[in-house]
Amino acid sequence: MAPIFKLDGTDNIGGYACGLTSMSIVVSSLAGQTVDLSLMAKWAYENGYWCSGNGSYHSLIPGAAKHFGLSCESIGTDEPQKLVDALSNGKLVVALMVEGHFTSGGHYIVLRGVTTDGKIFEADPASFKRSNQAWDISIIIDEARHGASAGGPLCAID
Repeated sequence: MAPIFKLDGTDNIGGYACGLTSMSIVVSSLAGQTVDLSLMAKWAYENGYWCSGNGSYHSLIPGAAKHFGLSCESIGTDEPQKLVDALSNGKLVVALMVEGHFTSGGHYIVLRGVTTDGKIFEADPASFKRSNQAWDISIIIDEARHGASAGGPLCAID
């Protein structure tokens, strides 16, 4: 894969920009401004949210939300109804995921809605196909990164 761009002149983010992309989706959807990947990457790098060679720190989620005028609330994996309620009320939820249906390592996705029967829609920076499926909430909860820092693994934003 060709490099998307390099943050510090040496760090190719092409393989690990899911956190930056997720927050670009959230900010562009909710804050009334378009924040593309290059702008989010530059902002994250300049503000200490970029971890060279690995992607972004979990603190990117609440940090970017606050910077772009959005609120961010942590939802525990023991609160599935709170997740459904957040999505039903128009919030987007950034989810930090572990190995499973969405990744073979660590990954950020954006939960973007809920069906009438409680399945979850998501926007996956790495997969258009997965983004067009409705997922059982149990898969999301089971594969969320339990013990994630900075309010993760589920952060409701509006």
